[in-house]
Amino acid sequence: MDPSPPRSPDRDNSEERIKKVFEEIQDAAYKKDFQRAEALRERLMEQSPSALTEIIKSAEIIEEEKAAGIDSDHLAIWDELYSVLTQEEKNGLFYALKRVVVPPKKIILTHGAYNTRLFFIDSGKVTIIFPRKGKNTVLAQLGKGSLLGEYSFTSISLCSATAVSHTEVVLYYLENSATDDWPEKLPGLYDKIIDYCLKHGSLEEISRWKSLEKRNKPRYTVSGPLKGRLLNREGRKTETSLRGELSDISLEGCAFEIKLSKKEIARALLGRHLLLNFSFEIDGECFAFERIGKVVKVSFYMHNDYCMHVQFSKAIKKATLERIVNINE
Repeated sequence: MDPSPPRSPDRDNSEERIKKVFEEIQDAAYKKDFQRAEALRERLMEQSPSALTEIIKSAEIIEEEKAAGIDSDHLAIWDELYSVLTQEEKNGLFYALKRVVVPPKKIILTHGAYNTRLFFIDSGKVTIIFPRKGKNTVLAQLGKGSLLGEYSFTSISLCSATAVSHTEVVLYYLENSATDDWPEKLPGLYDKIIDYCLKHGSLEEISRWKSLEKRNKPRYTVSGPLKGRLLNREGRKTETSLRGELSDISLEGCAFEIKLSKKEIARALLGRHLLLNFSFEIDGECFAFERIGKVVKVSFYMHNDYCMHVQFSKAIKKATLERIVNINE
């Protein structure tokens, strides 16, 4: 029989390199250095796409080590959430979370402030405070197994209440930006978390109080074109202008519809100040005025249509509001 053909040096080098990278992936995974393990696996797939056995096996090792490293107490507290997730989704969520310990009497969220985090309370007590008529009203006290910040996390809006630690609090938080690659890597996970927030969060309680506020400051349906100019942090006009269609107005705010090309733009406008120009025709004459307001919420409709909810820095006069409402009846 003819002897087997000699192995080429290139092939020997390739197999040796694959073996070395695979061992490095294993070592990093066993040490819980998942960022390095995944980076090495990405390199393996790029340089040696035909090494399917090592590519598949390394993925299994990483996921197994991730699963073994999840905080079992945290997993038990949030069992109702994690039980609807696949193992890969469980790993993806847990390792996207950051753990913090908050001492007593510390503000975690501030009413009217920008928030990009969803908090999972593992232990301790948090008091929720709602400002109303110049006074702070205690809405609720949250504890182990309660969500915090879900109102601003699930919608493009500012914080609806203030949250203060009553005792030492241990919590995990999910930064919104940590979910940016989920549609590609973990499709469906973000929707499962939003669904959990809607079912188990305090949105209903917050909405009830916000509805009470609206009854005290009724909004009136109006229509007409609206122009706006974005202000910088110092309150000066920028080159960015907006055009929209007014949909409602009250003494202390308004809402207008606008087209935006990306959701990121809508989120970037949250908390920013606008100089708004209102113009109405009354008995053949132009009635116009300006107001500075802060964007407190952005509602998404469809086809790049959004609704900007603005709170005025200075309330308009009742006579002005009545005049506007009368011409729209």
